[in-house]
Amino acid sequence: MTPRKRKRALAITWREAWPIWLTFSIFFSFGVVGVWVLRPATQIPSTELLQGEDVALNIGELQPNLPRLFAYPLQPGQTTEYFVERDAGERITIAFASCRKCYRDGHYRQGGQILCGRCNEPMMRAVAGQTPASEKDCTQIPIPFERSGERLTIRASSVRDTSMRWYEPVVSEKVR
Repeated sequence: MTPRKRKRALAITWREAWPIWLTFSIFFSFGVVGVWVLRPATQIPSTELLQGEDVALNIGELQPNLPRLFAYPLQPGQTTEYFVERDAGERITIAFASCRKCYRDGHYRQGGQILCGRCNEPMMRAVAGQTPASEKDCTQIPIPFERSGERLTIRASSVRDTSMRWYEPVVSEKVR
């Protein structure tokens, strides 16, 4: 008969284990904060419009630096999205949500910005009255609108005409 070896139990006291618990707590806290910061904010869906429907908004209803998306049907089965955004002041930007360069890749929202679906970066915004470059670039095309005091009106004809002028050549080129 061989002598049995006794297993020795490892007894760690609180005084010896506190660095382990502290390290675990710190890593857990960083994880919780990381998930909280990086989690996507709830996105407001785009407002679906009808063919020929104009949009009328009060400027006071727009939250600063938070784009509000609208989906407009150009033809059956084809829609385009545009956004309305007010900066911290009273400057209003109304433009298509996708650029001409990466049109088919679309866009997505992160925080208060609209990002290019291909480049994954904020798109440059052309200001009202600025003529976009003839070559396709990652610039959002502005849509003409009417402003009367605190009231904003975006005509369906302006959305359709601007889309046909700047995006139709891109769409027909990609179909070929």
